[in-house]
Amino acid sequence: MKTYYYSDELNDDFAGTNIKQKELPENYRYFSRNPLRKFFEFILYRLIVTPIIFLSQKLIFRVKIKNRRVLKGYKKNGYFLYANHTAAVKDALIPTLVTFPKKAYIIINPDGVSIPVVGKAVELLGGVPIPTSRRGMRGFCGAVSRHAEKNHCVVIYPEAHIWPYYTKIRPFKDVSFRYPVEENKPVFCFTTTYQKRRFSKLPKVTVYIDGPFFPDTNLSLKENRKKLRDLVYETMTERSKNSTYEYAHYVKEAPAPDSVPCPEVVPLAPNHVQEIPQEEETAPVGIAV
Repeated sequence: MKTYYYSDELNDDFAGTNIKQKELPENYRYFSRNPLRKFFEFILYRLIVTPIIFLSQKLIFRVKIKNRRVLKGYKKNGYFLYANHTAAVKDALIPTLVTFPKKAYIIINPDGVSIPVVGKAVELLGGVPIPTSRRGMRGFCGAVSRHAEKNHCVVIYPEAHIWPYYTKIRPFKDVSFRYPVEENKPVFCFTTTYQKRRFSKLPKVTVYIDGPFFPDTNLSLKENRKKLRDLVYETMTERSKNSTYEYAHYVKEAPAPDSVPCPEVVPLAPNHVQEIPQEEETAPVGIAV
């Protein structure tokens, strides 16, 4: 069992990657009108990657999805899906199992599209990269809004940083919950839990889906953000109690006196998500592209 030492639940990260991040252009194109690209996107996602995900996650890693019925009435409607961030590759694959047959569009760190060739595949598979500059936020917010208008599922990992096999829910901010409020879309969450397997060193993975949670039209944006955040956090915390075995041990230690907090946006593994950086509260958001 590996032991991780941490001092800051909000900012410490254990992804262990060293990807050279490229700057995204301010006019980064989140949607393509090229019919050939759309054709390859369908082939790659539906006919190649999705079957591989189902076979690998179900047969090899024995992933079980519980309470999927709560999504049954939303196959044609858009929603936002929040989850705990406990693995590198797995967290990029499980949303496909959870939302099938609906495609999952995952908010990711720009590292995910920084690797040649692989980065393009990430885009085709539904990665929505966070901009690397403040000016790029307009296009990013517009893309999130357009996904909502097109009734897509947008996946967000609000914990932002990867803590491998962590069995509890770390505190997270409410900033990313502004999107379902502004777009008036329901919120769901899924919680990944771990159990011991008898004949394998790999853990058994059980994923619990919960929701829907709805914005309250009688509350302000700030009040709704907090309400939705608290509902998701409390639900995921309760579900996390279904983890029955630790594959990694986490020990909290006091921060060094001269330590400097990590920035909110740090490099993560390809295909992985970050907490969404935001402009000032008074800045325009959710502008359609």
